[in-house]
Amino acid sequence: MMDQARSAFSNLFGGEPLSYTRFSLARQVDGDNSHVEMKLAVDEEENVDNNMRGSHASVTKPKRFNGSFFWGTIAVIIFFFIGFMVGYLGYCKRVEPKVEREETEPPKIAGTEPSETEEYFPEVPSRLFWTELKAMLSEKLNATEFTSTIRRLNENTYVPREAGSQKDESLAFYLEDQFRKCKLSKVWHDEHFVKIQVKGSTRNTVTIVATNSPTVYLVETPLGYVAYSKATTVTGKLIHANFGTKKDFEDLSSPVNGSLVIVRAGKITFAEKVKNAESLNAIGVLIYMDRSKFPIVDAEVPVFGHAHLGTGDPYTPGFPSFNHTQFPPSQSSGLPNIPVQTISRASAETLFQNMEGDCPSAWKTDSSCRLVTSQNKNVKLTVSNELKEIRILNVFGVIKGFEEPDRYIVVGAQRDAWGPGAAKSSVGTALLLELARIFSDMVLKDGFKPSRSIVFASWSAGDFGAVGATEWLEGYLSSLHSKAFTYINLDNAVLGKYFFH
Repeated sequence: MMDQARSAFSNLFGGEPLSYTRFSLARQVDGDNSHVEMKLAVDEEENVDNNMRGSHASVTKPKRFNGSFFWGTIAVIIFFFIGFMVGYLGYCKRVEPKVEREETEPPKIAGTEPSETEEYFPEVPSRLFWTELKAMLSEKLNATEFTSTIRRLNENTYVPREAGSQKDESLAFYLEDQFRKCKLSKVWHDEHFVKIQVKGSTRNTVTIVATNSPTVYLVETPLGYVAYSKATTVTGKLIHANFGTKKDFEDLSSPVNGSLVIVRAGKITFAEKVKNAESLNAIGVLIYMDRSKFPIVDAEVPVFGHAHLGTGDPYTPGFPSFNHTQFPPSQSSGLPNIPVQTISRASAETLFQNMEGDCPSAWKTDSSCRLVTSQNKNVKLTVSNELKEIRILNVFGVIKGFEEPDRYIVVGAQRDAWGPGAAKSSVGTALLLELARIFSDMVLKDGFKPSRSIVFASWSAGDFGAVGATEWLEGYLSSLHSKAFTYINLDNAVLGKYFFH
């Protein structure tokens, strides 16, 4: 049997006996040079005694294989392929009857067979069209109770939450925890160290000074303030400039150079009002909310704002404020060089009592409005604000896109507030939180597969000029430039009681 096997195997390789060649290198006893000895193992086994007789090696060349080796290999491959196909076809015959039986079986009726506990997954379409997505989102938004979320954000635990305060940080961690509960793809926060301006140890004051006597009348020590105002004291006559727009200053009959200016809040930002006044050499600005423009605001309510004509940390313009990173000393050109202060409507009316000249009817403002202080009276403004470095947190949650995950839509809202922040900060943050919950639910349960990633962002230091958002933008500018598709701002998203902008 072994001889037959050997014969068959030998025939597979063209009838040639298998052999191997052994090389040995040995030095002659009587010579200096070495020689190479090549021997076939088969020859060695047959001629062991003869190999020891000669001093030089006889080299036997192996015989070349003929074409039978190639054809034999092909035959083995063909046999293997035929065996594989036979096995595969046999498996298919066993599976097909089962598939046909499942397709032809009528649907089972509940109760006709023993019940088994099975998890039910609703069948959802592979792709949602815009009309379907819009209807689904509208339905979920209508069913969401935003009021309870807003109330939760206005609890004493989180109010007031000025940027960098403990309550602002507590709310940041609360939102981060809520994002995790929504089962977003990824949740994290980053921190920035920025400089903001806060009220100093010495109070800001607004006083009326008589020019012909040492009499001084204190009008107000305001609770509110304007961040990034110049800290100094100025004295001069007071001129009303309506909203402080460029046209308002052009329409004035009296020049404002060397004088203080009082303007109404609204139409343009505080920073623009201050810039317009400064460009005409005014020495200071007072800002108030009049009754005609803000009828529901109490006369004693303090007002807060900022005077930086720009966004971000004005002391690291163009640079991200990460981890106390040191940059060359610089500051934004948008910082004012004159003092600015907000006052209550009650204080503004007190000032009007010491002014003369009716305001133009085209202004459509309060009847108490007056244009300029009397000849023998000036107004003195003292601002003692101080710079302070704080740590702020931005919180992020992401729903990863299914087709273009590296491109994203950013939905953001300001979290901090100088006061309670119910109308701006709380509403925007509540919308952000509920939208994250709704979209996550749509992805996990309703078959929604966004092409691009959706980033939900909660910013801090928004009241100081979108500082948190700007610092994040400056830190990832190159990436955002190529990958961010759009930004949706949720600040001031509610109009009146029932409508979204």
